[in-house]
Amino acid sequence: MPLKKKLNQPTLSLNGNGNDADETISLKLAAQKDGKWSKVLEIPLTFVKIPPLDTGTKVYTGQAECKGNEGKPYTVKVRVTTVNGRIALLEDNGTEIPGTIDESFWLGGDVMGPSGMPEKLKGKTLEEVLKARTTPSEKEEEKVDAISGATLSSDAVKYAVIDALRSKPLREGTGEIAPPTFQSTRQVAPNGKINSIFVTMKAPEGAVIHYTTDGSEPTEDSPTPSKDPIFHEDSGAELKAERETYADGRVILLKAAAFQDGKRSETVTGRYVFANPNPKHSYELGQFSGKADGITARVEFESPNFDQKYYLTKIRLDDASEKAYAAFLPELFSQIYLKQGVEGVTPISGHEEESRKVLAAVQAALQEGSVAAEPVITVTPKQGNYGNDEKVTVEITCATDGAEIYYVVENSNDLTNGKLSDFEKHKVLYEKTLTLTMENPKGGTLYIRAAAKVGEKNWSPTARKDLTFVKAVGAEAFEVNGSKYGTWKEAVSALEEAGSGEIILRDDVELQEKDAFPSVSCAIRSGNERKCKIKGGVMEAKADITFENVVYDVNRIHGNGHSVTIGADVETPFSFTKRAIFAGTAHDAEEKEITANPVLSVESGKFALYGSGSSGTTLKGNVEIKVKGTADVEIAGAYMNSTVDGKVTVSVEDGAVLSEFLGELSKGSVQALELVMTGSPKLDGRTFRGTVNGTPKGTLDLRQASLSPEQVEKFKDFAEVLKADSPAAEETLTKPDEETVTVEKEKEEAAEEAAVIAKMIAEAVSDFSDPGESDLL
Repeated sequence: MPLKKKLNQPTLSLNGNGNDADETISLKLAAQKDGKWSKVLEIPLTFVKIPPLDTGTKVYTGQAECKGNEGKPYTVKVRVTTVNGRIALLEDNGTEIPGTIDESFWLGGDVMGPSGMPEKLKGKTLEEVLKARTTPSEKEEEKVDAISGATLSSDAVKYAVIDALRSKPLREGTGEIAPPTFQSTRQVAPNGKINSIFVTMKAPEGAVIHYTTDGSEPTEDSPTPSKDPIFHEDSGAELKAERETYADGRVILLKAAAFQDGKRSETVTGRYVFANPNPKHSYELGQFSGKADGITARVEFESPNFDQKYYLTKIRLDDASEKAYAAFLPELFSQIYLKQGVEGVTPISGHEEESRKVLAAVQAALQEGSVAAEPVITVTPKQGNYGNDEKVTVEITCATDGAEIYYVVENSNDLTNGKLSDFEKHKVLYEKTLTLTMENPKGGTLYIRAAAKVGEKNWSPTARKDLTFVKAVGAEAFEVNGSKYGTWKEAVSALEEAGSGEIILRDDVELQEKDAFPSVSCAIRSGNERKCKIKGGVMEAKADITFENVVYDVNRIHGNGHSVTIGADVETPFSFTKRAIFAGTAHDAEEKEITANPVLSVESGKFALYGSGSSGTTLKGNVEIKVKGTADVEIAGAYMNSTVDGKVTVSVEDGAVLSEFLGELSKGSVQALELVMTGSPKLDGRTFRGTVNGTPKGTLDLRQASLSPEQVEKFKDFAEVLKADSPAAEETLTKPDEETVTVEKEKEEAAEEAAVIAKMIAEAVSDFSDPGESDLL
């Protein structure tokens, strides 16, 4: 029966009834003056039963309301792991902050960061958490256990933890120490050649983490975390898509446990997914919700590669459903991520009925964000570029039933300020196969864009295909042995029939992807009228080849063991990267190992020269690289992950510009290396090293050089220096100053990483679809 008492002092002491159970009482307060009563203030007070400390590991979830600083209350959600009754881990469990001010308190105060509330409550029991002083107050002693500047959210975390520890555990185990934690920037990534997910792992101080990725239980013989290849500070596991092996994508089951002094934690499990886009429809960027069978699902779509391909990356259910179905949701969600939809997803064994309910709710949310699949533009013939008058057949399809396709075709010669037009204004309904050609002797590019839609839904992502047509040439553009020819193919055939000679250019020529250099030694030069341009993409030398008196605009040549010569009067148009010439083969060549003794000789123009082939190739033999005249070059003896089984000899003469020298790039290898400097070549760069792979490599010959001490000091990591300016300079060349070793090493590692990433991107360009629609080309 309620008792009403008069309060005769400013404080009131209350106790529970002492029963072996939680007890909640209601305290009501009111004031009386001159026979009038104030409003009644009611305060619920709960006396919590403190259970005895148990053994093993338990995992709980809990939540509490935070009133916020902006008048927008939000729910703080936590996940708590205890070991032997004490908090070992405190993690955020999906708290969503509604306002920017509250978010700034939450993030700025690092409330759930390593030094935030997880650290303050670590090691505490339920009883000790109840006594934690986090009350928002002007009095410091009442909030000493809160995060300074974030008292409201700290207090909410405390009560969320109390809620968790008073609930039934989600999982129980026999672990004796705190388990590791996983952290990654994403759980779902596109199934691409260069895509990976780095999962950071952390464990209590002194504990060692062991992990597996094949679903087996980790033991002390399992791998330990390695350094993040990009940021270095963190350790964990780098998970890779391996698309060549898993063409349909895959789910990687990452398991880890901590070990310390003979004790073992519980195993923690994470599921990370590499997925292909949904083949039947696309998604819109953003978050969408749906409801079915009393379950509310929210999904999020993102474009991880910023390429208009949107992936399902997050699924959340309402709090009650997430807690009720926690036992099987991670496995079910990973299947949905892999399929990028619910079609084909198998209900979890033992939870079939609940799985179907969840799948129905997720499908309702997916439907809200789905649009027609991105159209597929197919061209015939399929090649890198086309002859000026060549006809190309274009077919556009969409995998979504009932979708209408619209398209726009624009010619680069007709664009205003280089901008593509508004798709909506100029779109045309696609009804039949298109036949396209350039119809301009100057050549150019046709830009094809296509999008689809179903009913009143929004547009699909826009597909794009660019068709490049080469410049037309005159009827007598090529001359071989006095005879004129109108095509490159005819000129090459005539030269091959003659056995050797030269091709004289009497017009600018743009080589097609299907064009080839002659299979006999030759020279290519301009006629007397003017200096003509020869333009091309990636070309293969089939014999020794020389370029003279031309404007050289070939992106890359693989010498395949043949000699390549650039004469004294060759120009290279402006480009952000130098034209590359490799002595060896391409990374995708049928024969990745060749035997030859090629010579690369450059007297003019700007080039990047490599004594090896591309990544993954081997050249057996000796290579000479000769640079003189007005040439401006970057040189590497061995490209990344390539091998020269022989000696690479590089000579740079007076007047030339050496902007970079690396005897061995990352994981590249040369058997022997010599760099000979003659006169006073200009050193226009910062990196001049024998190797980046550790032990100094090769000989630097300065006996005929006239370099300043400052120039000499630029050279590093050579095993031997001949005729250095002084003993001090020689010491600098072979043994860097100990005080600068750490800084230099960091710079080297950063440069190597940048180069590796650039290489991966360059070699993976073919894996991506054509660029998305852009307003500015």
